[in-house]
This record gives sequence, C-alpha cells and structure tokens, in this order.
Amino acid sequence: MSGHRAIATLVATLTIGTGAVVAGCGGGSTTPATTAADGRGVYDEAHNVITLTPGPKFIIRMPDPGEGAEWRLMDTTSVGGVSLAGMQQANGGGDWNFDTIGAGSGVLEFRKFVTGADDPDQTMTFEVEIT
Repeated sequence: MSGHRAIATLVATLTIGTGAVVAGCGGGSTTPATTAADGRGVYDEAHNVITLTPGPKFIIRMPDPGEGAEWRLMDTTSVGGVSLAGMQQANGGGDWNFDTIGAGSGVLEFRKFVTGADDPDQTMTFEVEIT
C-alpha cells in the first residue's frame, strides 16, 4: 500500500506545483458513494479509495466539467487489476465504467482540461486496490 500512496503523493505534489487543484487524493472513503441498479459500486471525489476482489465492475462518477471542458483519464499503465480494454467513458463528466481482472493496485488519475488549454484545470485521483 505504501507504493501507491507514494504515487498519489507524487501526483499531488506535481499537480500542486503546477497550480492545479487536487481533489480525491487519499483520505477518501473506501465505501462506494452509492450502488447502481445492477449492483456495481459507484465512487466519486469523496469516495475515492476502491478496494475490491477480482471480478466486480465499478463506476467512477466524475462531476460535470462545465461548458468547454472535459475530464480525461491519464496514463494507466501502472494500474494493475483493472481492465481498460472494454472501458466505457462518458463525454467529459458522468460515469466511467471499469472491469476488474485480477490482483493489482495503482492510481487512476483524471485531469480536467478546458478547451484550448495545455495544462489541466483540476486533477482528481482514485486509489485502486484489487486483492
């Protein structure tokens, strides 16, 4: 667990250093914010620590990015146990659907970009551990 906390701390440090706002970096609830009709856990910025066994699918619900902005999922090569191959994403905000495929852990990092901007306006991270 200390490895992905170090990654989250590094992300927070880099993001704060660039002047972006960081939300959802550690300290969040491991309990889903809500449950979808099909039983999938729904996580949000206040419920940003996802601990599951392999098999269940889960949803990350991103806030509305506002007009002229969108959320983007950044590099996920270091996130084990989560399948992105069949991932479905909303346009900017809304529900992002993920599958779990085996044991692993890491950080899913979302950045909000305003159209035409090179730097993110906001960063939100979700710690994931599939055991």
